[in-house]
Amino acid sequence: MIGEPRSQLSALRVLLVGDARMAFPVAKALSQAGCRVFAGVSISSNYLEWSRHVSGSFRHSPLEPGTDEALPVILNWLDRHPVDVIQPVSEAGSRFMTRHRAAFEARGRLIMPEAETVETCMNKTAMFELCETLGVALAPYRRVRDMEGLFAAAEAIGYPLIVKPAIVDAELFDRKALIIADAAQLAVAMPHWPDIHPELIVQKYLTGPRHSVIFSADRGRLLGAVEIKAARTHEYDGTGYTTYGVTVEPTPLVREGVERLAAHLAYSSTGCAQFIVCPTTGAVTFMEVNPRVSLGRISECAGLPHSVWGLKLALGQAIEPPADPWAVYRRGVRYVWTKGDLTLLGKQIRRGQAAPSEALRRLTQIAVDAVQCSHAVFDPLDPLPALGTYGNILIKRWRRYPEYRTA
Repeated sequence: MIGEPRSQLSALRVLLVGDARMAFPVAKALSQAGCRVFAGVSISSNYLEWSRHVSGSFRHSPLEPGTDEALPVILNWLDRHPVDVIQPVSEAGSRFMTRHRAAFEARGRLIMPEAETVETCMNKTAMFELCETLGVALAPYRRVRDMEGLFAAAEAIGYPLIVKPAIVDAELFDRKALIIADAAQLAVAMPHWPDIHPELIVQKYLTGPRHSVIFSADRGRLLGAVEIKAARTHEYDGTGYTTYGVTVEPTPLVREGVERLAAHLAYSSTGCAQFIVCPTTGAVTFMEVNPRVSLGRISECAGLPHSVWGLKLALGQAIEPPADPWAVYRRGVRYVWTKGDLTLLGKQIRRGQAAPSEALRRLTQIAVDAVQCSHAVFDPLDPLPALGTYGNILIKRWRRYPEYRTA
């Protein structure tokens, strides 16, 4: 890993907003760089407050529903405990800080891209149109606003296809996206138009694993990037969060797409660009750019110091870029989110979707991967959060925090 002088960052106070799994590698990297790391936590914090890399924490309402109940608590804590830098470390945290960017900017530097960049990245329709303009690999798609348009788009594009939200960050019939094999399945999966979504995207579905590129950029110039193939996810159809991933050689069309998008957006900060790569045909299609940290553990383990780079970019400190931003990481580094694997397997066993022999085979593979891979939460030198997460079913009834008092 490329080191950073500890003296440049020591004594800085950093607040992490959003207590998802991505918070752990960020807290570790910034703590080891000499920062004092603080975190707001909720009932879904994965016991982040138990981490040895977190200097202090306070409780607030969960951010996941997309509500703003936590805002007065977080702002009050910041007014009482000033910090130098604030960073969102989850999708919900990123959207939360985007909605209230001015309030957070008044209280510290933000480890986020510029507001205009974030707005563009979060608008899937705008990003698809940008891909068409820049020549970034993209499967055929249509925007639809009603059931008639949905079925017309499906007929024009052809099956299989994927239906996903275009504007509103909300689930679509309890899923992030719907993978549809034929017209009969479409009628069952979408019996009516979901009122919460003014617009949906219907796109030709490309079969293959998701490839995520974790990158850091300075005004459109890539500083470093690592490509990760998601071999397993926490959903049976390959959607959802990565539960097993491995760093791979950059895919030419993926590399080209990331470089074009970062340059056009004049991207400055850390981010995650996602593509689907068909292993048989080599076809590639763009999915999205998440303007925030993601898959931090495997990226840091592979050699990309994007947590510290993100901090230095927010502070306006110079970063000496490597000659080749794609050469900074080690290939073949493996990552696992064991709890996600076990949760999916448990659901499938209960539903009768996994025969005993198949369940045993997968359980054995999960155990082997747990021993051999880097973990989303577990760190042998910082084990308490993982112990809390796995023991939560037994200890959650005794897990009590005093509510943070704003007055």
